[in-house]
Amino acid sequence: MDHRLSAASASWENGDAAGGWIGPLLDEFGPTLGHAVPRDYEAYAVVPLFVGEEGADRRDYRVLAEIIDLLSPFTPEQVVHTALWEGWGWLSDPGDDARSVAASIVFHAGPNDVDALRRAREEVARSRVVRPEVARLLLPHRDYIVWSGPLSSALALRHADGLPSMIWPDDRSWFIGAPIYSCEIALGADAHVLHALLDAPSMQALGARPAERDEILLIDD
Repeated sequence: MDHRLSAASASWENGDAAGGWIGPLLDEFGPTLGHAVPRDYEAYAVVPLFVGEEGADRRDYRVLAEIIDLLSPFTPEQVVHTALWEGWGWLSDPGDDARSVAASIVFHAGPNDVDALRRAREEVARSRVVRPEVARLLLPHRDYIVWSGPLSSALALRHADGLPSMIWPDDRSWFIGAPIYSCEIALGADAHVLHALLDAPSMQALGARPAERDEILLIDD
């Protein structure tokens, strides 16, 4: 078990058992909101991840943390599930020696600086997360590893690049979708939940807006 999940009172779980309901309710694979969030929600919204003049500042986990906080009043104590794309480069397989990962380390240390190279390797090793040996959530063209815990545990791996792709509570009353490399977070929920979120000053500052399922989400390419 990753120590960051343990600290968040979360644990890995069988992805299909937790999220097997999602696939049949997604629209065709592609960049639309309908592929990021299942059908049957009363209303949908989009929250940009880029802020500032000409979108100069990307605030992935800061935006997600704000959304999680705003959803808290609508999420009575229950298990929340978080699905992460298993292809992120900071994930490693069981048995790998994370300290041996050389990619980009020389840019931090230089090939002849032994002490700096060792420190860089240790830093990379601390940041990596071992892929768990649990069943994946299998969705079109991508597979995900899933963990469960309290609502706050959705932020357990915020030290790394790459947001979770999906977050939902046990009662499925709301759903967060953030496709890999997306510049926007999509949400589905009851209308009164999304109205409360969209009326929040922090969301208005980000340019959060109502959306339809056929809206194209911006991709950071």
